[in-house]
Amino acid sequence: MMFLTIPFSMLISWIFTTMEIVGDTSEDPFENFINDVPMTALCRTIEIDLREMLEETDLPPKVMPEMDILM
Repeated sequence: MMFLTIPFSMLISWIFTTMEIVGDTSEDPFENFINDVPMTALCRTIEIDLREMLEETDLPPKVMPEMDILM
């Protein structure tokens, strides 16, 4: 059983380190990074919808993804 101490210790250390890294990257979802909430697109969509409800014709363009990332 003693020979399993080091591999299990390494595995548990790796799990906790990975959990810490994931927690740090998902801590603030509104920083405009790749994995964050696309606030710019959401706000633009709400603006377009409100202007359509007011029957305006001069609508801003929708936000398009840049390099497959929607900001």
